Amino acid sequence: MGRHSRPDPDEPVDQPSDEDRSGDGFETGPWTTDPWGGIGYPAPEASPPEPGEDAAGGDDAGEEEPPDAEARYPADGAFGAGTPDEYPEFAPRPADRESAAAPSLFRGGHRGLGDWRGGHRSVGGRRGVSVGVIVALVAVILVVGTVILWSFFGDALSNRSHRAAVRCVGGREDVAVIVDPSIADPVQQLAESYNSSAGPVGDHCMVVKIKAANADAVLGGFIGQWPADLGERPALWLPGSSVSVARLAAATGPKMISDSRSLVTSPVVVAVRPELERALSDQTWAALPGLQANPNALDVLNLPGWGSLRLALPTGGNGDASFLAGEAVAVASAPAGAPATQGIGAVHTLLGSQPKLADDSLVEAMNALVDADDAASAPVHAVITTEQQVFQRGQSLSDAKGKLGAWLPPGPPPVADYPTVLLSGEWLTQEQVSAGSEFAHFMRKPEQLDKLARAGFRVNGIKPPSSPVTGFPALPPALSVGDDGLRATLAEAMAAPSSGLAATIMLDQSMPTDEGGKTRLANVIAALEGKIKALPPSDVLGLWTFDGHEGRAEVATGPLSDPVNGQPRTAALIAALDKQYSSPGGAVSFTTLRMIYQERQASYRAGQANSILVITAGPHTDKTLDGAGLQDFIRTSADPAKPIAVNVIDFGADPDRPTWEAVARLSGGGYQNLPTSASPGLAAAVNTFLS
Repeated sequence: MGRHSRPDPDEPVDQPSDEDRSGDGFETGPWTTDPWGGIGYPAPEASPPEPGEDAAGGDDAGEEEPPDAEARYPADGAFGAGTPDEYPEFAPRPADRESAAAPSLFRGGHRGLGDWRGGHRSVGGRRGVSVGVIVALVAVILVVGTVILWSFFGDALSNRSHRAAVRCVGGREDVAVIVDPSIADPVQQLAESYNSSAGPVGDHCMVVKIKAANADAVLGGFIGQWPADLGERPALWLPGSSVSVARLAAATGPKMISDSRSLVTSPVVVAVRPELERALSDQTWAALPGLQANPNALDVLNLPGWGSLRLALPTGGNGDASFLAGEAVAVASAPAGAPATQGIGAVHTLLGSQPKLADDSLVEAMNALVDADDAASAPVHAVITTEQQVFQRGQSLSDAKGKLGAWLPPGPPPVADYPTVLLSGEWLTQEQVSAGSEFAHFMRKPEQLDKLARAGFRVNGIKPPSSPVTGFPALPPALSVGDDGLRATLAEAMAAPSSGLAATIMLDQSMPTDEGGKTRLANVIAALEGKIKALPPSDVLGLWTFDGHEGRAEVATGPLSDPVNGQPRTAALIAALDKQYSSPGGAVSFTTLRMIYQERQASYRAGQANSILVITAGPHTDKTLDGAGLQDFIRTSADPAKPIAVNVIDFGADPDRPTWEAVARLSGGGYQNLPTSASPGLAAAVNTFLS
């Protein structure tokens, strides 16, 4: 048959080739396995040869191309015989071919569709698919398939792991977080949000459990036996300030602390009634011990009838505010260039003279401050706390602006920085450590910090809420105290409970001035005897006197319960006072104080408030020691480990007043000047300094 001839009636149309294709790498069935081990795909069909073509030769075997373009086409009219509607007559397709598969698309050259007609060799024989093309195509399919399978199995494994974690295959595990009570409520809310949204850690579902506890309880547990009422030892601790972190590091070593950084801040302020806030505007941290110890301190500040400062320094529910205030007082009271520990005596005076309340909680102190009908006679005039606590109390008062204010002494402020402390210890699992870290990170997210800011804490970049009791003023740089060791020393000195008084009275005999029908000395003796009789037997007390010639020990300092020459010490002290008489002729007060100070250092009573009470009217008549020399002696002799406060009651226009004020300040004591001994102020001053 010619190339473009119509097939004879007896010739088959599109019969498949009988050529053996078993060597081309494919099977002739409908599915195949590729020669590289891939997954089966539908097998390409072989193109049947055109009728009349040599099956083995392909479509080009033995064929010559016409010499020119005209030879490629039949003459005009070759396809036009008959009417326009007539088509060339072809033999009908055998019935068994109608069910055969459609021609394959895997064909080369210009004959991609088997039944397409027209164009270059469209009716002629068909070329086979190049093996290289097939190999490349199969390779691409394999690569794509591999990626799909890898992704499928990877997702399956990941989903299985995720489903296992969601089901808490490893179980639920608590993460203990101990928080200072002053920030416990808002942190509890953050924990609830975290627990409702946090994903599992490994195959454990971690649940943050918040426990409120003061720093002393936590520190005591880490140092000794962990108290059962605190629950499990924590993975995360949020104390009131870095002071607590310093105390923990000093007690247990730094290895227990893996990370510590501030979450929010709040400056330490003095919560006061509004009248007192205005009167204190020119005072400083260094002035507080004197205002606390002086029974008539506020009278001088144009608040007649208010008495002393009556400053409470609560610890329960108050974070580290009292410790931070103590640091500020110590720094302000220490000599220039000296470490803050040299100001610890002033801190002891502040603590020892604070009002006596039902308990040591912030709630009790604030109630005593704001609930009194008469501010002047209130048992508490001022409370050390944080700005945030003042803000919170103001939110609950109906007349907050008329009852409560916040005074911040000038200078660098002490600041509660509320650090998140990640702990390390054998009691923690790796999941608990990770969950503690995740919760600390969660609390620093903007939306969580915003909640803390609305509670009154300061957060950088977030505007504080409005308040009738505090304006959240801009602050200078925070107070710098020293290294962690020094801070821990100061804090422990404040935290150590005092077991009572350990004082030596230094009484000036040269006070013959008549006041109220008695000599000044007689009035002083009466006030001292009344106080001595009221002291408990556990207190330690002694008596020295001095005149213009010398200072002498009348009764050695010791417990009132111990006998002296066969009689109770209390009786011995009263007997020694009764035999005193006024004698003019000067007073060697400076050298006498130097002797007593050295004696008290040698017999220091640990755990008690060691002090010296000087009662004098001056002027001094010492030949070998002047005022500057006495101040230098106190400055260089002070031992932070053995603080001894020098308290002074001074009468009238004593020219030595500047020296006595400086000595009291350097030693951490208090100074009070009385115009007369014939007034209730004398008994009040004695009571303050011997308490």
